[in-house]
Amino acid sequence: MTDLDGFIAAAPLADVPDEGQRLVSVGGRAVLLCRSENQVFAIENRCSHDFEPLQGGRIRKCTIVCPHHGARFNLKNGSAMGPPAFAAIRTFPTRIAGDTIEVKL
Repeated sequence: MTDLDGFIAAAPLADVPDEGQRLVSVGGRAVLLCRSENQVFAIENRCSHDFEPLQGGRIRKCTIVCPHHGARFNLKNGSAMGPPAFAAIRTFPTRIAGDTIEVKL
């Protein structure tokens, strides 16, 4: 369900453990929900280096490491943090409403 601000319910907060992730579909788009340091982030599930899925990548200190080639990205703003990736990944605003993670595409 979309509210007036454009946020869409994506998943229960309890479904994304700290330093963990969950792949969901939001508005028909594959979005990877990530939780780190008590914050929730939403990113496009695609590495900018080789367009492989980021799902399964290690999450630590608000970063995710691509499980395919080791590119590392900042979950807060999507910036690439070194080779082999140089381009940022797409991020989406999130918020917690009750016990639900909401994402704005």
